[in-house]
Amino acid sequence: MRHLDVVGSKGRLKLPRFRLTKVVFWCVLSIPLALLINDIRVELASPTLGLGADPEDAIVDHLGFWSIRMLWFTLFISSLSRIARKPILIQFRRMAGLWTFAMVCLHVTSYVLLLARVDVMVILDDFTERPYIIAGLTALCSLVPLAVTSTRGWRRKLRQNWNRLHRLIYVAAIAAWIHLFWLERATLEESAIYGSILVLLFAERIVNTIRTRKRKRSVSRVA
Repeated sequence: MRHLDVVGSKGRLKLPRFRLTKVVFWCVLSIPLALLINDIRVELASPTLGLGADPEDAIVDHLGFWSIRMLWFTLFISSLSRIARKPILIQFRRMAGLWTFAMVCLHVTSYVLLLARVDVMVILDDFTERPYIIAGLTALCSLVPLAVTSTRGWRRKLRQNWNRLHRLIYVAAIAAWIHLFWLERATLEESAIYGSILVLLFAERIVNTIRTRKRKRSVSRVA
């Protein structure tokens, strides 16, 4: 069997090995959901042992916190690929982004089913009384076009507009942090930690943009 190569800036990775790495990466990303499923299983067998005194809140919170963590991790992959000079890491960003979108959808669905009980009036009341829900919905709406256009086909169709569109991830990240900050069950320390990480991720992007522009100016002057 002839091995095809996945080419990075620092060398080559055999395609079968690359595929195996992606399978392992997928399994790692699925761990938070697997843990929740196990907790639900324990809860059904022994009430309060798996999810505590408020199982509905526990499920919604678990999905919500892991949605933010996965979103931050997706941003981190891009930063790591630049810092480590390993462009091949970008290949894993799409998978992390799709898992993030899936977790956000599950988070919203669990809220509608378990907390709002599919009651439209309850949801509307929450919109007026709990502004953090508006921030959360903004994050979800920002992620929808990113998930839809995540394929190579869409990237070829949109070309440069693809990069512009996918800057919506920054809107989603800011809205997600505001959602957490306003959340009644989140502590100030938690909000500060997540906020600090987001600032560092944004700072790396600003520095990289400045360096890229300086490099382009230098090249244009030489030319």
